[in-house]
Amino acid sequence: MKDKKDRIVFRQLVRRESGCCTYLVGAADKGEYILVDPLMDYERFLPATDPTHSESRIGYVIDTHIHADHLSGVREICSISGAKMMMHRSTPIADNFTPLDDGEELNLGGLEVKVIHTPGHAPEHISLLVDKRFLLSGDTLLIRDVGRTDLGRGSNEELYESLFERLTLLDDGVEVYPGHIGAQHFLSGELSSTIGIERHLNPVLQIKSFGEFVQYMTEGWPPKPAHHELYVRVNQGLMSLDEAQGSLQKAAIGEA
Repeated sequence: MKDKKDRIVFRQLVRRESGCCTYLVGAADKGEYILVDPLMDYERFLPATDPTHSESRIGYVIDTHIHADHLSGVREICSISGAKMMMHRSTPIADNFTPLDDGEELNLGGLEVKVIHTPGHAPEHISLLVDKRFLLSGDTLLIRDVGRTDLGRGSNEELYESLFERLTLLDDGVEVYPGHIGAQHFLSGELSSTIGIERHLNPVLQIKSFGEFVQYMTEGWPPKPAHHELYVRVNQGLMSLDEAQGSLQKAAIGEA
């Protein structure tokens, strides 16, 4: 993806085999970036993770929520780069992190990044509005769909409010960049959209009542990600990778 204007670095990094998206955002003339929702394959981000590199560094690493379908790379990136780990204040993890609040604005070399608390997929979920133009919507608003609420920590009521009382109130021209794309998530393969397009073409946003929304959220969804509870525990820092791998091996033996 090409950078958005000269003063802004805005890169969408997609792991094609899984459809998971990571975002690198910063002010081009300052060389300090925010990394959002990094996966465990942190080698992709190494050019911007070296704290001795004078021209580019990651200052903040943000997970929009505790992921249930993949391992987060937030700890590894912070360890390598010296960046601050940032999440919503309510995030239940074992690590110390810099808390974020709804409406808080991060200033990155004059580039404004606004925190919008958008619970529903997970209680702590946040979306990030960059430069009032680019929305990193995580697993709340996807392209032509929304994030699921059936992974043990979701709330249909909170997701409904996040969608209809928060995100769809943004300007039509705000570009939407979700946490997931593509066939692995039964989604459109499009890389981005806009609030206006989603308001008119996303079937969920055509729903007229909360009762209809609940029906949509509880019928016809694909199978849950395998071992999603395990991913959550590792991403919370409550289980080590070695312990998780041992549990997966035992599960594989039991299923054989």
